[in-house]
Amino acid sequence: MSNYKEFYTYDLNKVIKTVTDRSARKILIQLPDGFKAYATSIVDELRNYLGHGVELVIDANHIYGSCILNKHLSNYYDLIIHFGHEPYPYLNEVSHKVIFIDFLSNLRPSNRLINDLVKTLRSLDIRRTAVYATHQHKRALTDIANALLSNGIELLNINDLSKSIIMGCWFSDALKYLDKCDGYVVISGGLFHSLGLGLHIRGVKHLIQVDLYRDEVKVIDDIVSKYLKVRYCKIMKALDARTWCLIHGVEGQYRDNIREVLIKAANGKGIRVYEAQSHIINYDVIRNIDNSTIDAYVVTACPRLPIDDLSELEKPVLTPGEALMVLNNDISNYVFPW
Repeated sequence: MSNYKEFYTYDLNKVIKTVTDRSARKILIQLPDGFKAYATSIVDELRNYLGHGVELVIDANHIYGSCILNKHLSNYYDLIIHFGHEPYPYLNEVSHKVIFIDFLSNLRPSNRLINDLVKTLRSLDIRRTAVYATHQHKRALTDIANALLSNGIELLNINDLSKSIIMGCWFSDALKYLDKCDGYVVISGGLFHSLGLGLHIRGVKHLIQVDLYRDEVKVIDDIVSKYLKVRYCKIMKALDARTWCLIHGVEGQYRDNIREVLIKAANGKGIRVYEAQSHIINYDVIRNIDNSTIDAYVVTACPRLPIDDLSELEKPVLTPGEALMVLNNDISNYVFPW
């Protein structure tokens, strides 16, 4: 399981050239959670080319996205090689020490998978669609796009596939096609990214997930609908909340502009606001600061935390978009993430 080459590829030449050009001697290797098992294989490969005079250290911290790159750690290294994520679109400033390296899946859609996808689209009367993918499946985008076109399905974003990479809180230009398409196709493993897109489009269009790992096509409309019901329940509970606690993240998950908008709107509604900040936001962190004064929480850091990790808390925990729905007294259209 430690050798990545059977499953993934990266641009070794780009890494070697960057290290050489920068004369980097101390290098931090970052891989997303779920890919860290390949870190030793990558280190061994780089040592073969760079020699043992270069110090290669694996970042063992949790890495869920490029929004948090640990600025403190960067002080100890000449170069940080971040595998498997796109640069974070909401982060205006990234350390010059960080380079982003594609870590791409070798999987390609099988003929059976393509046939299942086309059959599913036709069964739902989806004639116009837009296709998106996670970072690891960049190369499969073209395969599936061409397959859909050859089967007479109109692909609205065929000229913008370079923009079609999505993250947990970033869905590129998906809303651009909301009124034009009959449904969306997402190439991803698991539900994390496809669910995010489903919430972003408010569940108003069909959403079909193509899972290359499972060789499976799945319509997830019912799953999106279930999550939306839960989120609206949280929103309704927060309507009467008179004291809020905003919990901010750090680095790319500290969003001062969102903080200012929320505080201004809350003050205008006569809502008392407390603020907290933490690198890690989980049940224990919230329960440690919780008391009878606080009625609701708003996580301004990662908007997936309220949805995926904190939905069972006894008090409502909202995303920024959900909080603004409450503050603007407009719950007619669900807003995710902001």
